[in-house]
Amino acid sequence: MLRRHRAGPGCLAAALLLGLLLLLYGLFTGPRDLDAYPPAATSPYRLPWPGGVTRLCVQGNRAVVSHRADDGEVAWDFAMPVGSPVVAARGGRVARVVVEHTRRGTDAPNNLIAIDHGDGTSGWYLHLEQGGALVAVGDVVRQGQPIGRSGNVGRSLLPHLHFHVRGPDGTTQPIAFADVPRHRGVPRMLCRYTSGNSTR
Repeated sequence: MLRRHRAGPGCLAAALLLGLLLLLYGLFTGPRDLDAYPPAATSPYRLPWPGGVTRLCVQGNRAVVSHRADDGEVAWDFAMPVGSPVVAARGGRVARVVVEHTRRGTDAPNNLIAIDHGDGTSGWYLHLEQGGALVAVGDVVRQGQPIGRSGNVGRSLLPHLHFHVRGPDGTTQPIAFADVPRHRGVPRMLCRYTSGNSTR
């Protein structure tokens, strides 16, 4: 004869804690106002790694560790092993390349590539490995073209690629990705996404 077990106080407390964490995750992380983001269907942006590869979004907009400040909350961190290929999320001209740094920590300088899209916006790719640039300032790149290799340099807790788009005033801009079919094209923390990016 099978006995039915009642959930003890520890199980109930764990379930309540999990429910509270999920509520806080839903209310206090992610896009503040999805209507401020352009439609994914017409977006010129695609995920910044090669097509067919799936990556975990370890931090999205208004995340837990960072991406909380008003001028920096619209950013994404995607987990990827050091040395993974990074591709252009959108075409443009390379405006800045910094890849000489090796350290990581709260005060460590970052390695990065910035691409000017020609409309006042620029895409920023951070935490690249030392010497991890495949492009130089002034190069014209196509969407999906390899531009660098990911790393774990700068203010970084784990190997990942940080990506955001800046407007003419230097603040981060809400964008959507054309190859993210769910969440209205705006990646969410702790979700996995498969890139549809390729050279055009």
